[in-house]
Amino acid sequence: MQIVVVGSGLAGLTAARLLTDTGHRVVVVDKGRRPGGRMATAELSGGARADHGAQFVTVRSDELGLDVGDWTTEGVVHEWCRGFVADDGHPRYVVTGGMAVLPARLARGLDVRQSVHVDAVVPADGAWSVTWPSGHGAPAGSLRADAVVITSPVPQAAALLDGAADVPDVTYDATLSLVVALDGPADVPAPGGVQLVDDPVWSWVGDNRAKGVSDLPSLTLHTTAAVAAERWDADGDQVTRDLVAAAAPWFGGSSVVDARVHRWRYATPKVVRPERCLEVAPGILLAGDAFGGPRVEGAYLSGRAAAAAVGPAG
Repeated sequence: MQIVVVGSGLAGLTAARLLTDTGHRVVVVDKGRRPGGRMATAELSGGARADHGAQFVTVRSDELGLDVGDWTTEGVVHEWCRGFVADDGHPRYVVTGGMAVLPARLARGLDVRQSVHVDAVVPADGAWSVTWPSGHGAPAGSLRADAVVITSPVPQAAALLDGAADVPDVTYDATLSLVVALDGPADVPAPGGVQLVDDPVWSWVGDNRAKGVSDLPSLTLHTTAAVAAERWDADGDQVTRDLVAAAAPWFGGSSVVDARVHRWRYATPKVVRPERCLEVAPGILLAGDAFGGPRVEGAYLSGRAAAAAVGPAG
């Protein structure tokens, strides 16, 4: 069958690779300039790097454990720690050189088309048509598909289908991600990551040099959902200044070389669906962290489930 996967994050790439391996013809389309979705890494002034979306991969399932074992052997990932306050027995892995490296590796050998802004998925003579307008340096186009796996956030999937399928109502919390390059060491306790519960501004602080992502000092800080909602539409430069000021206690007295804020509108589903993936119409499957769980592993397992739901090529 001809399969179109919408979204080149981990769920989409996992589904695409498994579907390809079972004999389907698969095309992945994504509006971003590079694969990965929230597995994203920023290049900062002076040569520092910072993961500004997903921060690590926790392994609890056998399926992901097997792939992570292969990625570790290849040198793509390495174990960072097994908890931030105490050892909980679950290894956290990070990607050498930044989280964006892993989806780039997974995309190799697949037909992945970036900067394709899909605007509709509509029925077409017993199949489906995935369409996009011209723009962003590319002409308008369409693909016919026997099945479509949509891994974008559920509200975006609903907009693409526009009534052609019964899509559940899933809402998300947003996050503002501040990445900062410093001229000296940061003040983040070992192992280099802190998950905060009662902080008025931050939910996460990560030291990218401690993770092995950056050779130079850099931090990633994620705001709480409340701060993101309050400041979402505020002036970008002012938000950056305010967040840098709020983050200063973590800088260890070092000065800021570069600072940027990234907005993640659909950072975390407020309620995770019980299904690993969901068929909302014949040949239309929804997958992603709203189904697998709001972690990298959840997206991975949801992608696997979507590929299994399609089944091998007949």
